[in-house]
Amino acid sequence: MSLLRAALRLADAGWAVLPLDGKKPTTGLTPHGHKDATTDRRTIRKWWAEGDWNIGAPVPDNVVVFDIDPRNGGSRRALELAAGVPLVPTLTTRSGSGGWHLYYVRPWEHVSGGKLPTGIDFKSNGYLVMPPSIHPDTGQPYRWNRRPIEHMTLELAQLVLATPAERRDGGVYDIGALVSWVRTLPKGERHNGLHWAARRMHEAGASTRHAEQLIEAAEDIGFSPYEARRVVESAQEGSRS
Repeated sequence: MSLLRAALRLADAGWAVLPLDGKKPTTGLTPHGHKDATTDRRTIRKWWAEGDWNIGAPVPDNVVVFDIDPRNGGSRRALELAAGVPLVPTLTTRSGSGGWHLYYVRPWEHVSGGKLPTGIDFKSNGYLVMPPSIHPDTGQPYRWNRRPIEHMTLELAQLVLATPAERRDGGVYDIGALVSWVRTLPKGERHNGLHWAARRMHEAGASTRHAEQLIEAAEDIGFSPYEARRVVESAQEGSRS
């Protein structure tokens, strides 16, 4: 498939794209870098008429990406060991240098990759090189492993949650992000996820009103009022001990 055709297909699927010279934005065509990315077919055709560019795409707002680089010691196994659980299969690209980009649903608004093993970068903004671009050093193409973009496990999400010490907005921890995240918990992870969120909320000094919001979120995903309150109160008692 030609790079122009691949760029158009990505745009049709809702991915804004931009031309890359190797792995970098083309300064002449996109002076503002990845902020100039677009889904407009006419603009895309005009860009690729200038050259057979590689394809870049900004990280969508609702997505995060683990960038695993074996050349710097990164591996999927290292990420699994850090999380303590197997990785959920998800949309993946194999880079032209032998690495991996793992796409997951963004678990909450504020995220940080500071707890990840060596050789694994974490991207919640910026852009990535997309298949079938050619790696400028190896000459090898980027390739898709096409799957739906999945939710990461609770254990993996804990590695990228920005802690109160890492991010404060005027001194107020983002309680709303935890409430929103609880509403996304899949079956099988709801009890542990609610318990974990309640502990984090209590540690952040949340008010009784915030605890009630968490209970309401739990009810929205199937907890009875009694069950939701019992889990939240149990987590708060545990964090005091």
